[in-house]
Amino acid sequence: MRPYQHNSQANGLSSLTEQVFSILDSRIQFIDFQVQRYFNHCTSDFSKSSKDEFTYSGPSEMLNLVNNFDQMLSYTEELQRDLKRLQTLKAWLKEETVQCILDLLTNNKYLTISDEKLEYLLRQKALPHYQA
Repeated sequence: MRPYQHNSQANGLSSLTEQVFSILDSRIQFIDFQVQRYFNHCTSDFSKSSKDEFTYSGPSEMLNLVNNFDQMLSYTEELQRDLKRLQTLKAWLKEETVQCILDLLTNNKYLTISDEKLEYLLRQKALPHYQA
């Protein structure tokens, strides 16, 4: 599935907005790639260990499987949080917010603030008269 592509002339968007959209889109695609690669790596390791028949070798093997699964969940939760924030930035991307979003993308500042604060900042830029 190909992501929606902005057409700056049809939508009246500035070049900067187009560039920021491309940056967001690239980061989102990279997270998708990371999740897929990590998942494939984890499942290939599991399928190698259970090719013939899964044999229970003892508590240490089971603990190892549980630890690997916990690591996989932790990693995907972290990526999911990052993905959610990028999607929030992308959803609020417009002429009024582009400079703020670009600033948040610089040095990954958007990862250092809460989801609520991120949403609040973007809402303030997009709707300056809005008071939450």
